[in-house]
Amino acid sequence: MVYELQDSLNYTAANQEISTEGYPTDDSRATVVMVGFNKTTSIKATDADLSGTKLLNIQVNGNRKDNEDIYTAGGANIEFGGANQNQLVKHVRSYDPRGWSCLHIAEGPFSCANVTIQNNDIGPCGRDYFQNWADGISLSCADSLVQNNVITDATDGGIVIFGAPSSTIRNNTIRVRTRTMLGGINMVDVVPWLPEGNFSNTLVDSNIIHGGFATSLGNDTKGPQNASAIIKMGIAIGPDVWFSDGRYGTNQSTGATVQNNVFSGAFAYGMGLSSARSFVIQNNSFTGNTSFIGSYGPNCTTGSETPHPPVPLLMEPSSITNLTLSVPSDSEFQFVNGTALGLTCLMPPGQTENAWPYGDGFNAGGSDVGSSASTSSAPSSTGTGSSGSGGNSKDNSAASGLISPTLSLLSTGVAVGILGVFAAGVGVL
Repeated sequence: MVYELQDSLNYTAANQEISTEGYPTDDSRATVVMVGFNKTTSIKATDADLSGTKLLNIQVNGNRKDNEDIYTAGGANIEFGGANQNQLVKHVRSYDPRGWSCLHIAEGPFSCANVTIQNNDIGPCGRDYFQNWADGISLSCADSLVQNNVITDATDGGIVIFGAPSSTIRNNTIRVRTRTMLGGINMVDVVPWLPEGNFSNTLVDSNIIHGGFATSLGNDTKGPQNASAIIKMGIAIGPDVWFSDGRYGTNQSTGATVQNNVFSGAFAYGMGLSSARSFVIQNNSFTGNTSFIGSYGPNCTTGSETPHPPVPLLMEPSSITNLTLSVPSDSEFQFVNGTALGLTCLMPPGQTENAWPYGDGFNAGGSDVGSSASTSSAPSSTGTGSSGSGGNSKDNSAASGLISPTLSLLSTGVAVGILGVFAAGVGVL
C-alpha cells in the first residue's frame, strides 16, 4: 500500500507509533511517498514532548528523481530526536531523500538522548556528483544506539556521527554498489556538541564496510566496476581529513573508541586520521580482496599539502595527540604517516579499468529499487554542512489508534481516517 504525502507526517504526542499492521520486514511494508512541492521531510518527530515515539516497519520514499538536484534548504527524509528521549526507528527502509540525509537524529537543545536506530535498510541516498550527496544515517543525539542497519549507496557518509557523546554504533553493514560514497563512517564534524569535537565515550565497534567490487571479469585479480563505485574513506576521523579549507582551525575530534571494524573491497583510504585527540583505535582489519585506488581531482590541495596517495591506513601525526593506536598482530597493513587533508578530493578510476577486487556477493552492480547509477564528478574537499534540525511546518499529524488495514498509527485513544490532523488523541480526517 502506498500513501502519498503533500507535507511531512508529524507526531503530535509522546509514545505514538507509526507502523505497518503485522510488522512485516519485506517489501509488503506500507510505503509513504513525498509528492509535495519543495518538501523534503516525510516523517518528523522532533517537536517537544515526543519522547517514546516509534517508527516501525514501513518504507519512506523521498521521491527524488534522477534528474533532480538536491533540495538544499530542507531536512532529512526522516527527522527524529530534538528535545526527546527514548525514541525508536526499527525495520524501516528510507531511500531517495530530496534533502541531505535518509535519516537524521537531531540534537535539539542538546537534550536528545537514548534513541535506538536498528535493523533498518537505508539507501540509496543522494547522487555522487558535486554537492548532491546525502548521508545514510546522521546521528547527533547523545547516549544513542545505532546497530544492525544496512546502508547501501549513501553518497556523503554512510553513518555520520556529529559528536553524539556516549553513543554506540555497532554491527552495521555499509556498502556501495552503484555510486561512490565519500565516507563509510565519519567522525569529522566538530559541531554542534560542545566543547567542539566532543565525541567523548562514543564507541564505533564491529561494523562491516564494503567498498566497491568488480562487476565483470577483468584480469586474474581485478576487474571493472560498472558505476566506478568506491568508498573514499572507510572510516574518517578528524575534521582535516574532510575539510581542506581550515574552517575548524585547530579543533580536533576527541574522545572516541574505534575498534573491531572490518573492511573489504575498493577504497581510496581504509582509514584516514588527522586532527584528533584522545582516540583509541584498535583491532580494525581487512578481509577478502581489497584495493586502494584513486587519482587527484581538481579540488585536491597542492604543494606541501597534497594528500598522500591512496593507502589502507593513513594518519597525519603532526595533528594527533594522546592517541592509542594498534592493528591486529597478523595485519598486512600498518598506518602510514603522510598528509591527510581533504581526502575526499580523490576520484575513482574509470569504470572500464581493471581496478576493483573480486567480491563475495556485494558485486552485483545494477540499480537498487528507486535508484539508478550516476556519474561521478569532482566533489569539493570542503565537505558538507553541519547537522542542525530540518523539517517542515505541521500539516499532517500522526494519529492515535488503528486507522488502516495496512498503515497503522498507534497510541492511546481513537482515530478516524488516514493521515489526518489530530489533537488530544482523537482524530478526524
